[in-house]
Amino acid sequence: MPSNLERAKAVIDTRRENAEALAEQKRFELETVSPELKEVNYKISRAGLDALRAINGGSVSIEELAKKNLELQAKRAEILKGLGLPEDTLDIHYTCPVCEDTGVKDGHYCECLKALVKQFQFENLNSCAPAKGSTFQNFSLDYYQGEARPRMEQIYNYCKSWAADFDRNSNSILMYGQTGLGKTHLSLSIANEVVAKGYNVIYASSGNLFNKLEKESFGRLKTDESPEEAVLNCDLLILDDLGSEFTKPYVVAELYNIINTRLLSGLPTIISTNLLYDEIGDKYNPRVYSRLIGDYQMLEFLGSDIRQLKS
Repeated sequence: MPSNLERAKAVIDTRRENAEALAEQKRFELETVSPELKEVNYKISRAGLDALRAINGGSVSIEELAKKNLELQAKRAEILKGLGLPEDTLDIHYTCPVCEDTGVKDGHYCECLKALVKQFQFENLNSCAPAKGSTFQNFSLDYYQGEARPRMEQIYNYCKSWAADFDRNSNSILMYGQTGLGKTHLSLSIANEVVAKGYNVIYASSGNLFNKLEKESFGRLKTDESPEEAVLNCDLLILDDLGSEFTKPYVVAELYNIINTRLLSGLPTIISTNLLYDEIGDKYNPRVYSRLIGDYQMLEFLGSDIRQLKS
C-alpha cells in the first residue's frame, strides 16, 4: 500500500507531465499555423545548445548569446501578439509555480506536496471513522446530566485546548468510561484539528491496528518505514476502543512496546477504552497498566449512553 507521501509524489509527477505535454501540444498547434513562429522557436532552441557549448569553451561569448536570446524572445512575443495571444502562451503552466510541480523547493518539500499529504491523511482518517462528522463544534454537552455535565464540560474544554496547542511534545491522554459517552467523537475532533495543522496522525481501532501490524502494510510517511515504525514515529497516534481486540500475548507485548516507545520518544498518544479504571489493570499486564496510569492524563467520561438517548 503506497504511503501518503508516495501518493502525493505520484500526483505531483502527473501534474508536471500533463503541464509539459499540454505546452508541447500548444507549441505544435501554433507552429502549424505560423511557420515564422516555428522558425523562431527552432532558433531559441539552437541558442540554448550554443550556450551549453559556450560554457564548455565555445567560440561565442555568453553575453552575445544572451543578447541574441532576448531578441528571439522579443520576436516570439511579437508573433504571439499578432496571433492575439499573450506572450506566455508557450510557457509551461505548472499547477504550482513555486516548485514547478517537482514537489521540492530549495531542498525542502514544497507546500503543494505537504497539502496533498494532508489531504490523503484526511481521506485515510475518514475511511476508518466518521471524521468529518466529528468536530468540537457539533459535540453537544446537552446529553450529559447531573454530575456528569460539569465533568464532561471540563473534559471537552481540555481536549479542545489540547488540540489547539498540539505539538510533538504534547502529553498523552487516556479516555476511559462506559460505551457511548463521546470518547470516539472527541478523539476524532482532536485528530481533525491536528491534521489541519499539518501533523501526521494515525487513527485506528485497537483490533484493526494490531491486525494490520501482524498481517499487512500500514500507511506510512517514508518508504523505508516498516508498519510498526510508522505507528511508533507518527506525530500523533490515536488508538480507539482499547480492550475490544482479542487479547493474546502478541497484542499485550505490542501494546506495551507502542506505549513505552512513544513515551520514551516524547511522542503523544491518545487511547480510548470502555474499560473502567480497575478493568484496565485486570486485562493487561502490570507494565502496561503502570505506564497508562502513571504517564497518561486520565480523563474519565461520565453520563448515559448518548447513542441510546439519541434513539
